[in-house]
Amino acid sequence: MHPDPEDPLPKVPDARRPSRAAVNALRALLERHNHIVQEVDGQNDFGEDQHVTFTEDGEVTGDLVKIQVKGGRSWRRAGGYAVPIGDHGGTWADGNLPVLCVVHDPDTDGLYWANATKQLLTARRNGDVLKTITISPDKTLDDDSIAGFVAEVRRYLSRYRGNRIIQAQLGEMAGVEFGPTDIVQHHVNVHGEDMIFWQRWGEGFATLLHSDLGWYPEHVGPEHFHPHGRPGLLPRMPVVADTILSPAEAQWLAACFDASQWAREHAVEDPPLLTNVDARDNYVARRVERRLWIEPDALTRSIQAFRTDAAAGNDLIAIARELESDAETYTEALSKSWREMSEKARKIVTFYLVEEVRVGAPALPIDKQFRIVWRCSRPTGEYGFGARVGQPSTQRSANRESVMAFNLKPGDRIYWLSRYGNERGRTVSAVWDSEDAPGAVCVLFDQLMLGDTFWPGEWFVRKVSTKAR
Repeated sequence: MHPDPEDPLPKVPDARRPSRAAVNALRALLERHNHIVQEVDGQNDFGEDQHVTFTEDGEVTGDLVKIQVKGGRSWRRAGGYAVPIGDHGGTWADGNLPVLCVVHDPDTDGLYWANATKQLLTARRNGDVLKTITISPDKTLDDDSIAGFVAEVRRYLSRYRGNRIIQAQLGEMAGVEFGPTDIVQHHVNVHGEDMIFWQRWGEGFATLLHSDLGWYPEHVGPEHFHPHGRPGLLPRMPVVADTILSPAEAQWLAACFDASQWAREHAVEDPPLLTNVDARDNYVARRVERRLWIEPDALTRSIQAFRTDAAAGNDLIAIARELESDAETYTEALSKSWREMSEKARKIVTFYLVEEVRVGAPALPIDKQFRIVWRCSRPTGEYGFGARVGQPSTQRSANRESVMAFNLKPGDRIYWLSRYGNERGRTVSAVWDSEDAPGAVCVLFDQLMLGDTFWPGEWFVRKVSTKAR
């Protein structure tokens, strides 16, 4: 029977060809590597084209993922590719299985992928509403990269099993991703604020995440629980890692730290650890902020030191010129406090203050693992807490005022009690952020050769200046 020219056969839509090519290309790749692919019937497509079960060494695993596949040139964007979310946002973000988006580019015959569920949950945490899933051109999917792709997706899938479900929810809340071997503990204080204790296996420090602090990571090491550490670790207002805690919070944190001690002990036969780059950057930022707080003129002195340093190479000079070329940001760096600055201004400040960050073994406590070399070194050496003879006087009078250690300035006249309780005056020569005990304040007095170390909250009395009156 010949077809009637006046009654032509139905045509295949042009849009179907690139879509089928994309589905076929992905299916062929996955099956070539022994993974199991089940296609979703086109009439039942609710933002999912394939269900993929991963295998390992020829055996089926319990890891299943959903994939939305797109093909054609229309998905290209300037920075890669994009897949519209449409009305799938809820199911992609909150389903019991994560959803991936894969795009096939017919011109390169390449496959590119992104974790749609992860992008949607991150946007939700940041208060954003996504319209599209963005795919980087670097996220290729081929015979060379498929092993890494499978490993990454399976790590993400582990969040949906057992204890990992709770950890995944806590991670989404705090904006971090916990590893399968990490120790994670959760605490809610009397104000309904969430706190998370996080110990990565083998690292010499733990991390405290606190909702009231915007989840900014505070790194906690053994030095924060030292018996000669800040006065009153567990009294009315304990301070741990620059964070003021209630007694209950401090006790919970100390208990978590003590119980996870075994996880900080790295054995020789254990796999090597990688440096925690986020911890390094956060630690440097905290130390920079602290130095500016204790030494307000540190930035000015560091800039002068850099400009007079004959050893500064051409590369560093070029970087400095580029940073200073943005006059508005440079002015901001010189005039605003650290927390008020933009990221660009902080970059300028860090460049001038920090000459080098020396990185030690990941198993070391954080204050020993990352050692900052400042452009302007400390005025002199330091005594430790244990070497202090006597203590600051707090005896008030009409001509005296109470101040804390971090409020001291060169030229201040303070009063000191000897071991026998005799009081005498001392003049402050210099104040700086301690190098030997990071987090402490070092004060040099005119009658000493080395600086004494104090916690910022220790009290002094100083003579009221004539100007203050």
